[in-house]
Amino acid sequence: MNNISFPFLTTQRLELTQLEKTDIDALFKLRTHPKTNEFIKRELPKEVNELVPFIEKITKGVLNNEYFYWAIKKDKQLIGTICLWNFSEDKLTTEIGYELHPDFHKKGFMSESLQKVIHFGFSKLDLKAIEAFTHKNNESSIALLNKNNFIYQPKRRDKGFENNRIFRIENN
Repeated sequence: MNNISFPFLTTQRLELTQLEKTDIDALFKLRTHPKTNEFIKRELPKEVNELVPFIEKITKGVLNNEYFYWAIKKDKQLIGTICLWNFSEDKLTTEIGYELHPDFHKKGFMSESLQKVIHFGFSKLDLKAIEAFTHKNNESSIALLNKNNFIYQPKRRDKGFENNRIFRIENN
């Protein structure tokens, strides 16, 4: 990956910004909401300050060009996150990850964000492919990926996560 300064992205209704310590309360609400975690296995923070090391880790990883991690903001308030991470060794393929607070589901916000990040990945990073790993029962995520031209990869498996399904979009 090229050394690239953090890419602030905008859509018609959203800003995709760098995650900041001031986002901690909204991030806590997002990462502890039962609906957000329905298909994700991760340790849930019990207190807001438990997210400080996470924010510091994200900030460091972004500065070191290990990944791109955006706070999805509507009216300056964090409503979700989206990232490009887990780059292949040749930096031509990456994984996309995302989460959105349930209060903002079914409004097209994640589709808007996803399209902007895909465009960034293909046009600025010269990626050849972006992959998404989602739980087989996460119908909303699967619908989002299908709507945005990701193709299900039925022969591939996510080792250690037998319930995940892999989707892929290629840069044509």
